Amino acid sequence: MNDTFSKNLRKLRLDKQMTQEQVAEKLGVSAQSVSRWETNATFPDILLLPEIARLYDVLVDDLFRENLQEHGKLFYRLVAEFGDAYRYDDFMAAVAEYERLEKEGPLVAEDYQSNAWLHMRMFQISRNKTLESVDKAMELCKEDDPKFYYLNKIFKVWFRAGELGQGQQCIDEQLQAVKENPENVNEWNCLAVAYYWAKQYEECYRVSKDIMSKYPEESYIYSIAGDTCKELKKYEDAFLYWEKHYELDPEMLESLFSIAWCHEEQGDFAKAYEAWMRLVHIFEEWEDDVGIKFPMRQAEKCKGLMGK
Repeated sequence: MNDTFSKNLRKLRLDKQMTQEQVAEKLGVSAQSVSRWETNATFPDILLLPEIARLYDVLVDDLFRENLQEHGKLFYRLVAEFGDAYRYDDFMAAVAEYERLEKEGPLVAEDYQSNAWLHMRMFQISRNKTLESVDKAMELCKEDDPKFYYLNKIFKVWFRAGELGQGQQCIDEQLQAVKENPENVNEWNCLAVAYYWAKQYEECYRVSKDIMSKYPEESYIYSIAGDTCKELKKYEDAFLYWEKHYELDPEMLESLFSIAWCHEEQGDFAKAYEAWMRLVHIFEEWEDDVGIKFPMRQAEKCKGLMGK
């Protein structure tokens, strides 16, 4: 028989500074069985392999690997496995192992650093996948469904400007887009979104008012205007714009959520309660048992804070 497996078992046990008796006790076998595995006399029950691997903080495949590399902890090994091919299943396995370590605690600096690298790399992968997917969606619906195309473009502008720090680049691109398509309100909406997520709120408000003046029935811009006024602390205007957005497009509830959140952040829990209950009643009318849960929890929380 190939003796790589038996040599690895012995090496891993010695690295862990464990005796054959200690290993046998943890695995529920005899010390003689452990000895026979390590001398290549017999092979353990295949169902024991996952337990052996976990005991030694390695993967099952590692038990059969020549030139076995020591990682110290299974978490580090799983992080290394993820770094080899960047598979989502490997990422989730590493996260699960990290959560197990957290519960057992305490963690050391290397644990936190490895976890940071794991999530940073996954964020990079997710970022690229997000852009690839939204570009594909835009490509597929550009000719047949312009409305859905621009919903995706707005999402892309938000993601790039708000999450990736590409605000000025998005602004410059949209300035060019509105120059080439001055009558396309959707391109103007994207420009307002770019200004908002680049935190250029005064410019966003100026563009928003221009859009509302030219396209008074364009519902989306009222949502952006409300959010911008909130940032500028023009709260009365913010509430008016949010209400106008809902009036023009009652299927879209984000402005009603914004109203509730704004009252709550201002500490006006009575008005926040009313705003959350307004959403509760809408979800009741829609018979949406899932959607109703969050505003109901928020309403109950605000009710408990009223008068304090």
